[in-house]
Amino acid sequence: MGMWEIRGLFGNEYAMEQAIEELKKHKGFEWAVLDRRNLSVRFAKRDHESEQIVKRTLEMYHGYTEHEGPLGEYDSQRREEREKKLKKEAEKKKRETKR
Repeated sequence: MGMWEIRGLFGNEYAMEQAIEELKKHKGFEWAVLDRRNLSVRFAKRDHESEQIVKRTLEMYHGYTEHEGPLGEYDSQRREEREKKLKKEAEKKKRETKR
């Protein structure tokens, strides 16, 4: 089994910065800022105790867990959804041009 990931989404940058400061106090995982409001916390192996610490930290600083699963799974799910949407729009456009 590969790396495990929890993605958190925050309402603002300050809340995320505060959560990062809290996460720095704990060991067993690493974190990466994805953009202004999204944070990825990565675990070498799945550890329920560390996961609970991360989830509780997200809640304390008014964020929420957007995704929890193997590293890379979230990105592939979003890519599939985007491709499906684009395909549906292309089919709709094709039907409209046939009229």
